[in-house]
This record gives sequence, structure tokens and C-alpha cells, in this order.
Amino acid sequence: MVIDVKKLFLVIGLAFMISFPIDLPEAGAEVMEQDTEADNEQHNWQEYSTDYNTIQTGSHEYTYWKNFIRETRTCKIYQRIKTVVYYCDIHDHTKSETEVEETIHSGRHS
Repeated sequence: MVIDVKKLFLVIGLAFMISFPIDLPEAGAEVMEQDTEADNEQHNWQEYSTDYNTIQTGSHEYTYWKNFIRETRTCKIYQRIKTVVYYCDIHDHTKSETEVEETIHSGRHS
């Protein structure tokens, strides 16, 4: 009977790994505390930049009449998002506010 040394070490290594579990570190996410009103008085917030993005958020079907024939089209729904970034030069902090400015439909329908 011939024993393959590589396979033997592989089996021993796998058995060792299964019998001794490895502790993985937890994710490094931290909860950041929000500034209180007392902290806001000490900050010198100035508007740093404003960014507008339009993203597609969905679609739906609608019907309309054309030359006495009922037809169906797909209306794509977009949302225009405004993001304002503020900067405090005293503490070198930034904060941002994001809001949906408008919802846009690609088709004219009611």
C-alpha cells in the first residue's frame, strides 16, 4: 500500500483547521454620535459644495390612445437628488444633507 505524502499532509491540515476554529475580528463599523445643539453653536458651518444627481428609481406601464388604437408604453421614473456639503474650518469637520428635489416621469400621462 502506497501512501501519498501530499494527500496525508492535506488531510491532517484540514482536520487541524476544522478542530481549531479561527476567531475573525469583528467589523470595524462605529456609531458616530450626532452633534448636539451645544456643539452646533461652536461650529462655523459654511456651504462647501452642492451636487445634483438624477437616478432611475423605477418604471411603470401606461396606456394611451393613438389614431383610435389603444397603445401601451413604459414610463421611466427618475428622482433628482440634491446633496449639500458643509464644512467647519474650526474643527475640520464636514456634514452633508441629502434631499429628493423632484420626481420626473419620462412619459406625459395622468
